[in-house]
Amino acid sequence: MTKDTKAAFSWIDPLLLSAQLSDDERMVRDATAAYCQNKLQPRILEAFRHE
Repeated sequence: MTKDTKAAFSWIDPLLLSAQLSDDERMVRDATAAYCQNKLQPRILEAFRHE
């Protein structure tokens, strides 16, 4: 008797795009995410606080 196995759904990458990226593309993605978290997000939070 075999069970139907379902692939686990990834909420972080639902279309599994990360698996299709080259190493260079992953580096660009990671650098962009780091910039957004470290530089852009604090500015946006501050702007919304003083709106």
